[in-house]
Amino acid sequence: MNYYDIACKYVTPLYRIFYNFRIIGAENLVRAADNGRVVVCTTHSSDLGGMVVGMAVRTVLKTDPYIVVNNKFRKNALVNFFLRKMNIIWIMGNDMMGNYPALKEIRNILTRRGKEAIIIAPQGTYNKPLPEHIDFRQGFAIPCLQAAHAGASISVVPAIDVGTTYRGMPMVGKRIAAIFGKAIKVRKSEERAVLTWKVENAVRGLMSGTVLDNLTFSKVAV
Repeated sequence: MNYYDIACKYVTPLYRIFYNFRIIGAENLVRAADNGRVVVCTTHSSDLGGMVVGMAVRTVLKTDPYIVVNNKFRKNALVNFFLRKMNIIWIMGNDMMGNYPALKEIRNILTRRGKEAIIIAPQGTYNKPLPEHIDFRQGFAIPCLQAAHAGASISVVPAIDVGTTYRGMPMVGKRIAAIFGKAIKVRKSEERAVLTWKVENAVRGLMSGTVLDNLTFSKVAV
């Protein structure tokens, strides 16, 4: 039993009661998964925010996603306790040369059959949840474009968490949600910078609320 088994069975129902937890735009995630492999690009406003998005992906797709995690967390015993038996891709962060093995692993996952999504926060750890602070690195685009060149059908789904906090648990009654925007199809002829720009703008749109009127609340299946 891993974190997602526990979260989807026990934590999600409690979040629905105490935080009115909702998954918005689940149909975007399902549609992307039906058309090929999926990379979920999300913000990372807190550890809880990352867990909420991961929990939502697992709930919607019914399969454990791969999570790209900074290598520094390998030294944290508590984090490792929750990460055990999960699909973890360890990365050095900050576009360091040591990221090559992780990028290669992501590319290999995207080019083989399967329904598991890959979740990555292209901006890194703990970015402020404000549209003007979104500044994605281009690293995530490399394996996506490589897989597209290899003939795989790849979609990037922008995602954000709403209502989580930098530290500690939110107050009871505060609304928590995971929001998924429309999938962005990866075209093999595309430049890394262009794909990154598209995903950045999609995430900013979700954060600014300009597209929320077009998203419907989806039933959270537990």
